[in-house]
Amino acid sequence: MDPEGQRVIPSSDQQRLLQHLGLGNVESWFAQQRNSGRHRVALDHWHPKAAPDWLWSVGLPVLSLGEQWLGERRLLGLSALPGCGKTTLGLWIEAAAKALGLSIQVVSLDDFYFEAERLDAATRGNPWGVPRALPGSHDLELLQNCLQAWRQGDHVLMPCFDKAKRQGRGDRSGWRRCDADLLIFEGWFVGCRSSADPTAVEPHLEIPLSSQELEWRQKLQPVLALYEATWSCFDQLWQLRATDFNAPWRWKRQQEATLQAERGASLSNSELDRFVRMILCSLPSSSFQKMRADVVLEVDPDRNLRRIHLQGADQASASSDSLTG
Repeated sequence: MDPEGQRVIPSSDQQRLLQHLGLGNVESWFAQQRNSGRHRVALDHWHPKAAPDWLWSVGLPVLSLGEQWLGERRLLGLSALPGCGKTTLGLWIEAAAKALGLSIQVVSLDDFYFEAERLDAATRGNPWGVPRALPGSHDLELLQNCLQAWRQGDHVLMPCFDKAKRQGRGDRSGWRRCDADLLIFEGWFVGCRSSADPTAVEPHLEIPLSSQELEWRQKLQPVLALYEATWSCFDQLWQLRATDFNAPWRWKRQQEATLQAERGASLSNSELDRFVRMILCSLPSSSFQKMRADVVLEVDPDRNLRRIHLQGADQASASSDSLTG
């Protein structure tokens, strides 16, 4: 990444974001980042072609929040569809925070999957044949207990999940110590609520919902409601919102091609198709398009950030028509 490369995010959006976060005006904040050298920390964790907006409009503002909240336990939710770049973002945040002495850790909803037997039971019979990822496949009691203990100032052991175990079905794999002041909690349906209509027509789908998909979609709504107690714990919720709801087809294919080239292993085409179909069908698209997030960053199919929207701002619906792709 070239941190001084061309940015797409309008300066007016950046200014509103910084003001919303209590970080001052654009000129002084940018000068502060450059003078401290923060904009050049851990650059090797970004993709070489990543746009600098990821740094200036997401990464560095989050680090600034970590500095602002030093000594306090704060929880920031991060919601994004698979493949858009949230994992890379999380790796950079942790590496940069470590280099700068900031107390920030990233935890994934994925790490709270049930252990093997309960995970298989929770996903059995789903029409997409996926072994995990659906609402209902996570140990919410463990999650709530971990977050409560962490919020009270304890050093907490949180689970880790290895997706390569059991021939790709995955299983729990050890524990990770979490004692950071700022905890970033990420996941693909983080922040989604159960108020959306599961029978709504989905114009973005080339193949309409099958009767079995619709049945499961309705079944998942009360399950999704059980996650809302966790969402209510967030001090802030940020969303990386796809401008094209079909973008995960492209993102995941690119991601799997990279895994195949680097590790010699990836999802088969049929596994990939079923996984992405599940992402696009299991929850209503309006759950994502109308998410009540404090900060929304639009991500286009090329993974470029386009706009920033803030909760309650006049511009919040400026591009809503584009979000179905």
